[in-house]
Amino acid sequence: MSVDLSEVELGLVVSLGTLREVLRSLNVNGRRWWIASDPQDAVEDGFISIAHGTRKCFDPLNTLRFRIPVIGNDDPRTRMDGIVLMIEPSTAEAEEPGFHFNGGEIQEDPVEDFHNFYAPVERALIARLQTRS
Repeated sequence: MSVDLSEVELGLVVSLGTLREVLRSLNVNGRRWWIASDPQDAVEDGFISIAHGTRKCFDPLNTLRFRIPVIGNDDPRTRMDGIVLMIEPSTAEAEEPGFHFNGGEIQEDPVEDFHNFYAPVERALIARLQTRS
């Protein structure tokens, strides 16, 4: 799968191993992040799914999944943790729409969904980078 990077202005490029490490400890008000697809399929599929929400709950009010593109290490002999991913709004794609209660109505808000997914991951990766400096 080829990823169109023409719209990318600023994104996070991270190895799967580092991302796994960061996601393991990420918890915001009881919401967790985890790898939700088989990493061995990532190179062939061109993406990996990352979920966030209430683990083991597939209700779209509680859990969202985003497809994050693989941008490097497409050699099948490469260790899975060496797969390189890009987390960025124009390349990430929600697998299903999320739903939110707003004034008693259920509505979609894809921008808010991505922000709720991305912002904590970004902060955690930046914090990890700062501790390694």
